[in-house]
Amino acid sequence: MKSRFTSLLLIVALVAVATGGVSIANAQDGPQEVTIWHYWGDTGTNAETVARFKELWEASQDACTLNIRSIPTADFKRELSTAILAGNTPDIAVIDNPDFAMFAAQGVLAELDDRVAEWSEADAYYDGPWSSTMWDGHNYGVPVGSNTLALFINNALAEEAGLDVSNPPQTWDDLMEWAAALTNPDNNQYGITLLGERNETATFMWLPFVQQTGEDIDSLDSEGGRAALQLYVDLVENGYMSPEVVNYGFGDIPGQFMAGNAAMMINGPWVINSLEAEVPDLEYTVAGVPYPEDGQPANGMGGENFSIFANSDVQDCAWDFITFTQAPENIVDWYAGLGFLPSRELPEEQTTFSTEDPNMAVFLDQMQYARARGPLPNWPEVSEVVQLMMQEALTGQASVDEAISNAGPQIAAMLGG
Repeated sequence: MKSRFTSLLLIVALVAVATGGVSIANAQDGPQEVTIWHYWGDTGTNAETVARFKELWEASQDACTLNIRSIPTADFKRELSTAILAGNTPDIAVIDNPDFAMFAAQGVLAELDDRVAEWSEADAYYDGPWSSTMWDGHNYGVPVGSNTLALFINNALAEEAGLDVSNPPQTWDDLMEWAAALTNPDNNQYGITLLGERNETATFMWLPFVQQTGEDIDSLDSEGGRAALQLYVDLVENGYMSPEVVNYGFGDIPGQFMAGNAAMMINGPWVINSLEAEVPDLEYTVAGVPYPEDGQPANGMGGENFSIFANSDVQDCAWDFITFTQAPENIVDWYAGLGFLPSRELPEEQTTFSTEDPNMAVFLDQMQYARARGPLPNWPEVSEVVQLMMQEALTGQASVDEAISNAGPQIAAMLGG
């Protein structure tokens, strides 16, 4: 069933909007330039949304302009860390929420307590996303938006395999059966695809399977941790998932799904815009992420936070842009354009994020099971151990037991255990 999640025309009047709660003096020598870094790409709906909001914000006032830079996801943290060492940071950076504590703990982000108090919008945000902007009792950011994961199923391929998409997989055993039925080597078609590249998104997608067993990052060396890793390995070893998943990055997963090379994928709401723009005739179903028969629902909480760097000399302008995107009259178009789920309460009259849309209903339901990663100042190092463990097991360099037995104690030591 096709989603209506992409009706994203920005119907926002190009008028002055007082959103920041901060007085911005008219620039005497021309507008002040605010530089923002993100990793959403230079093309596509995300980039288009940021560009539209740049135009809207610049039209709403004459004191500030926005300079946008997109950096590839794989390079973003390195570029940002290099800029910090050089003292040449952007004014605003969009930071993945599990990495936020690391930067806040370094003391390089502007503390926003007074601005947030004057703004009086913090109470509108949900506890999970807002807590990811906090460090040591202080606020250092504003949630950009949230997301979680779901199972996407190609309706036509499921029908060919005799599967009923109205009764999608509920358990891991169901998922394995569906993946087997949907695998067709003659057509270069795998049953499912997942992200296995050595990056944070791989941890984001895999960790919920551990949590579904009742374990977590601090108890990885456990029966549940082994079962979650074995699930991925079995999919590859049985031929239901391509061994190339260890090289699949953020854009490869929807590409495989859209091309019909994978009949199912686990992905987030951000991909819906691309699916409908690039393959408008593709019929698909969105379902909850399966969990073990004796387990419990769990899902990943994704999303990013806006931050302002402490050494920025245009912090008033930076704050004004951030709060402009979050204003009640703008926030629905902001979330929808980026393919995010809401991090805060929305105007009652909005219909974009509605349970009447079956796909949106699934994602909104899955958000109740979403769990944040961290917050830990050393989360990137913890996640790196998980990523390496997955690579070793999926490529056969180590057995599941060996990979878990090696990774578990390393993580325990990082957590102070």
